[in-house]
Amino acid sequence: MSGIQIPIEEYKPCRVHEVYLDEDGVIEISGEFRLKGAGRTIWLMLNGKHDIRSIAECLCVEFFCQQESEVIKKELITFLSMLKKRNAIVANWDPIYKLHLCQELEPNE
Repeated sequence: MSGIQIPIEEYKPCRVHEVYLDEDGVIEISGEFRLKGAGRTIWLMLNGKHDIRSIAECLCVEFFCQQESEVIKKELITFLSMLKKRNAIVANWDPIYKLHLCQELEPNE
């Protein structure tokens, strides 16, 4: 199973930490950091069911993005990479095998 390679757009990130506080449009994660706006929207979608492509599409719709979807996807991957470095998410969750299939969150060049 460790040799499986799937496109990064198909990764299904999943949060490891739960929300400590959700108030006035700001969520606090385990007392470590706070998210609002697009960050909050992304966090709420990190349940292992949404892939990166669908999260980027949702952001474009919710925030009326005028940027190209590829730009949004790249910024999303950068944000997810930061969350992964803080051990707040699993980059690609597989609930059947309970494996972290491919943990690299670097945009394809």
